[in-house]
Amino acid sequence: MSTTSPPRSDSRSRSEKPGRQGRPGPGGQAGQPGQQGVVGALRKGLEILDLYSRERQEIGIGEMAEALGIHKSSASRLAATLAGSGYLKTAHAPGTYRLGPRLAALGEIAGSRAGLAEIVMPHLEELVAATGETGHLAVLEGAEASTVGVADGWHTVRMHSWVGKRSPAHCSSMGKALLAGLGPAAVRELLAGAEPARPTANTLHELPRLLDNLESLRSGGFGLDDEELEYGLRCVSAPVFSADGTVDASISISGPTQRITHARVPRIAEHVRWHAWRASQARGAVRVPEGWAPPPAAPPAPLDWLPRER
Repeated sequence: MSTTSPPRSDSRSRSEKPGRQGRPGPGGQAGQPGQQGVVGALRKGLEILDLYSRERQEIGIGEMAEALGIHKSSASRLAATLAGSGYLKTAHAPGTYRLGPRLAALGEIAGSRAGLAEIVMPHLEELVAATGETGHLAVLEGAEASTVGVADGWHTVRMHSWVGKRSPAHCSSMGKALLAGLGPAAVRELLAGAEPARPTANTLHELPRLLDNLESLRSGGFGLDDEELEYGLRCVSAPVFSADGTVDASISISGPTQRITHARVPRIAEHVRWHAWRASQARGAVRVPEGWAPPPAAPPAPLDWLPRER
């Protein structure tokens, strides 16, 4: 009785066959197709994370598969891999996931003050390029605005500043943007027991007037130092929001009143707000808190009084 032997199967996987993606490239790296597979899987994993929001905190495998246009089995493997690394965690419903603790830890690092200047300064430099005026990045230290970043303006006559400079928060535009993020009760507590400094006659040293000004700042989205810190100097600021929506930094531009005129302030404020919001988004902010002006939806038009070529 004769038997026919079954066809021999090649025990090598496709990726191991010479001339295919298993052949090492220069430097011992896998060939391009294998790399594309890894990158594609990584991209799909990141797209899963992008599906989450405050309104969508639990997502099922079926939803993931439909949103990414992949099979449920592939979505299940991706979600399980992300969960195994701590980026997702299983929710109460079977086959449903929430964001994991690893993302929270990374978010805290990304949004911390240690990385604040690294994230915000590129946006501040773009603002300075658009306006020509000196730009500042500040945080609140007690009742003072502390400068942690400076970008010099390109005008010949411009404000000169430095990192480490401190100004009373109630009379600087950056400081007022930071105070506006605290709320009235916290501002009263912060400024209680001390007579606010009054560097100029324009300084808002009376608490009721200051609180009214901060309310206007929130509703308008930008702050103004109208020669309140120094005569001849006008500054426009906007808050920088963290990922959780708090105001823990602000940016501003400062220049002589001859250039930053009252008539030009609204146009300049559009630029300051735009770049402050872009910086906020880079830190993970997705919306502004209730009571604040909505974030700008589109970049502002160039300032038409500036030279086109420099």
